[in-house]
Amino acid sequence: MVWRGNGSQRVAKSLLTLIDQVDARWPRRDRRLDGTIGDTAHQANSTSHHNPDAAGVVRALDITSDPKNGIVARTLAETLAASRDPRIEYIISDGQIISSKVEPWIWRERGKGADDHVRHVHISVVDD
Repeated sequence: MVWRGNGSQRVAKSLLTLIDQVDARWPRRDRRLDGTIGDTAHQANSTSHHNPDAAGVVRALDITSDPKNGIVARTLAETLAASRDPRIEYIISDGQIISSKVEPWIWRERGKGADDHVRHVHISVVDD
C-alpha cells in the first residue's frame, strides 16, 4: 500500500484514484516499487514531485511493472499518454519522458544518468 497522507500532507486525489483503479484491475500484482512520498534521496531533490509541494500535496506516483501478473508499466504509460488527460504533467517510462507541456505528448529520451524507470512507471500530475 502506498502512502496516502497524514494530517498536513496528502497525495493528489487523481493519483489516489489511479492507484485504486490499478489495484482493482490487477489485485495480485507486485507492489514493491509503488510509491508516492519521496525517500531521503528524493527529499534532497527540491524539484521531485514525490516531495510535498507548498500546499502539502505529493504529485507523483510510481507503479511497479509486473508482467507475470498482467501489468506492464510501459503499456500503462502509453495508455495514460494516449488519454491526454489534462491532469497529467509528465510520465517517465523505459528511459523516456512524455509531457503535456514540453513538446506535448511526444516521447523523448530522458538523458544519461537518470533513473530509466524500466521496472516501474512514474506519473506526475499538475498542481491544480
